[in-house]
Amino acid sequence: MLCPSCGHDNIPGVDLCDECGSDLAGLDLPEAGSGVGGRLLTDAISDLPLAPWVTAAPDETVAAVVRRMRDERQGYAMVFEEGRLVGIFTERDVLRRIVGTGADPEATPVHEAMTSSPTTLGSQDPPAWAMHRMVSQDFRHLPITSDGDVVGLLSIRGVLRYLFEDVLGGSG
Repeated sequence: MLCPSCGHDNIPGVDLCDECGSDLAGLDLPEAGSGVGGRLLTDAISDLPLAPWVTAAPDETVAAVVRRMRDERQGYAMVFEEGRLVGIFTERDVLRRIVGTGADPEATPVHEAMTSSPTTLGSQDPPAWAMHRMVSQDFRHLPITSDGDVVGLLSIRGVLRYLFEDVLGGSG
């Protein structure tokens, strides 16, 4: 990316010019065009199908939360403490942090197996941001907020459904 101040050719994505130190943040952001790329940058995450979620408290046992996840046919639970999202617990956590370590699910509290302080995105953020976050950080589930409150959970399945049905015009 060329610095508008000095003309130095910088590596794409840098925030400051290597030559003169000018602020380059945001200068190489993609512009919304037409078609799929345009929709991914101009639609809002709230346009995507958000999934219902299972809730859990940090001190509940893994076994109790997994039973609820199974009963509600969901692969994740959002962990709240005093109304605040403190973690997300997924099937992957069961495999890696319980089964994979030999921990007892009947005795292990979910806070020991969950992902603490999960990354969230806002409901008005573009779907491209969610897709980038999910791919770059290897997430399958992403809590979505509005005005600081959790309003839903975006799953990779929801992203694929949106792409197929809404963006590409397919039918299930």
